[in-house]
This record gives sequence, structure tokens and C-alpha cells, in this order.
Amino acid sequence: MTYKLKTAIIAFFIILLLFIFLMFKAELKNIESLKEDYPDLNDTVYNYRIDSLKVWAIRLVISFAVPFIFLISGLSQKISIFAQNGRSLFVSGIIYGFIFFGIMFLVNLPINYYSSYYIGHKYGLSNQTLLRWFELNIKSFLVNDAIMSLFIFIPFMIIYKSPNMWWFNFWLISIPVIIFIVFISPFVIDPIFNNYRPLEDGVLREEISEILKKVELEDASIMVVDKSKDTKAMNAYMTGIFSAKRIVLWDNTINNLDTKEVVSITAHEIGHYVKGHIWKNILFGIAGTFVILFLLNVSASWILKESKGAFGFRNMTNMAIIPLFIILINLFNYLGSPIQNYLSREFERQADRFEISLTEDRVSAVSALKKLNQNNLGLPRASKFYEFMFYSHPSLEERIEFYMTEEFEKI
Repeated sequence: MTYKLKTAIIAFFIILLLFIFLMFKAELKNIESLKEDYPDLNDTVYNYRIDSLKVWAIRLVISFAVPFIFLISGLSQKISIFAQNGRSLFVSGIIYGFIFFGIMFLVNLPINYYSSYYIGHKYGLSNQTLLRWFELNIKSFLVNDAIMSLFIFIPFMIIYKSPNMWWFNFWLISIPVIIFIVFISPFVIDPIFNNYRPLEDGVLREEISEILKKVELEDASIMVVDKSKDTKAMNAYMTGIFSAKRIVLWDNTINNLDTKEVVSITAHEIGHYVKGHIWKNILFGIAGTFVILFLLNVSASWILKESKGAFGFRNMTNMAIIPLFIILINLFNYLGSPIQNYLSREFERQADRFEISLTEDRVSAVSALKKLNQNNLGLPRASKFYEFMFYSHPSLEERIEFYMTEEFEKI
């Protein structure tokens, strides 16, 4: 390994720790400011944000450090040798994937338990039993990591056949996959984890049907998902295309909000659909994947050249490179997240404007938003740094002001 690469690795982890430190500093300062502006806000909300930051920091370090250990220790190469051993590329990919992702699953299991089960119950956000929590984690591993293992051979087959343009060819293949995930996953994958049923007849269904007619989406189905067995959080979304359009309401949303508030939230989600945000997100996702794969090829090639075989391999056709790919993809995703979140916040503002245009009900929009934020133990605002990196929605303060002052045209 060259001095240049060693320096780059050390610098990366120093910057990573500095990034975590600055994020904590910014949010702790923000919390002190909020305590002055909102003296009646419960300390539980602040403690939850601090605990969430701790979990984020641990996850962030794990996401880079563990794959790096796989590389530098030669463990990834050993798994690759064991997986190949004269086997076909397809079978080798399955074996490597199950071993690698299985180890990653076990490494992350304690922090997953702490973040989703322990903290969830500590702050009264979770309804899960321990058995249910474990069931969902196993299902997640089987659906995400195990299925991924079945397709590991594809990028390496492409790399082998077109070593210089593999990233572009793989990007072309990824386009239908992205579309599948967005439109098909809610109908195929989501039911593995939860049960869906049509919203029963009544005032709420009539009110939602009425606003759907206003925007000529009366053929959309209205579904309810049983999220209450897992969480106390509230949410709703709209997905699907053509005759498969559907609005999905979490049962918690129906149980904890009044009819007008649920209608407001539903109108917001309809706004995302009518404004074409689903398709725009797909296009941005496709463009982002292009950039990431290009950078992945350039950076991985440079690292392999500078490593001088220190990881046990020298080219990208070896499956042992998977941890390096994961490190780089995680890095580029983090670097791109401010752009993604900026676009998301703009889409949310458009959906907020559409919501009050459709319902003409500012009061219900604000009351629903306050209840959602309170239920999720959200802060009225975040530090500029935190918002820049992580906020996919405008802050509570900004959205309330927007709802109460924004001019709108009746739909």
C-alpha cells in the first residue's frame, strides 16, 4: 500500500470523526436555543434527539469501519476464495453474499436492537414485542441481503466482459430495477412485513373519495396498513400507476387524528402524486446512480492501484472488492444527501401548497402537523447543519408559518 493511500485512509477517518463532532456540537447548541424559545417543551424530546444522534454516529462509523476491516484483514479475500473454489460465478456470489451480509447483519444486530427496540420502548414510540422485532429483522435480512446475494454475480459478470465501461452498462440495467423498487415493492415486498386492508365505508372514506374526485383520481384505492403493532408513529403515502394507484394510511394515523386532519394529510400525499414527485424522484435516482457508479469506478480503480495488493486482490473482477464498493457507495450517498434532501424539501413545500389548495383548511393542516411532530418526538427546528444533511422535510416552524401565510388557489 502506497503512502498516498495510507494518508487518504487516515484523513478519511479523521474527517469522519470531525463530522460527527461538529454535528453533535451544532445540535446541542440548537437544543440550548430551543429551550429558551420553547420553555414548555418536554425534556424527553431533547433526550430523544441526543440518543438518536448517538445511534446515528455509531451506525455511521460501523458503515465504514466494518467493511474496511473486511478489506485490511484479508477476510473478504478469504471469503471470496472459499466461495469460488471452482464454483460458477452465480453460486460463488450466493455463498459470498450470505457469508458477508450474514456477518454484517450480526454486527449490526446489537445497534439495531438498541435503536429500534430499546429506544423505541424507552420513549414510548414502539409497540413491538421482542419476538416481533426479531421477526422483522430476520425478514429484512432475507428480503434485502439474501435476495441481493442472488444477484451479486451480475456486476462481476459485467465487469469481466467490459472492464472499462462496466459502470455504464450496470447503470443501464439498474434503471428498470429502480422503477421496480418504487412501483412494485409496495405491492410485493411491503405485504411481507404488514397486512393491508381497504378502508371501511364511512365519513373518512367519503371525504377522501371527494378530494380524489376533485383531481380526477377517483380510481385510486384507499388502504389501511396495521403499523400499530410495530410503532406509535403516524404516516400516509400514495403510490402506484394507472389502475394500481393507492393511498395507504397507517392505522395509527386514523386512530389518533380527527377526520379533517387525516384528510389534510391525505391531500398532502395526493399532492406528491399529482405534482409528479414520484417520477421526478425516479429520474433523480437514475441520474444519481449514474454519478455514483462513475465515481465508484474511478475511485475503486485508483484505490486498487495504490493498494499494491494489500487487500489480497488487484482487480475489480474479484468478489473480495465488495466491502470497498460498499464503503465508496456509502461515502457518495452521504456526499449526495444534501442535494437529495434539498430537492425533497422543495417537493414537500409544493405538496403543502397543494394540500391547502385542495382542502382550503389551514387549521386542520397545522393541527395534524403538530400532532405528527409531537407523536414522533420531533423538534420544532434543527440546526442548519443538521437540516442541511438530514432534513427531507422543512422544519415544523417553517411548515406552520407556510400553512398560515401562503397564498393558494382553490382547486
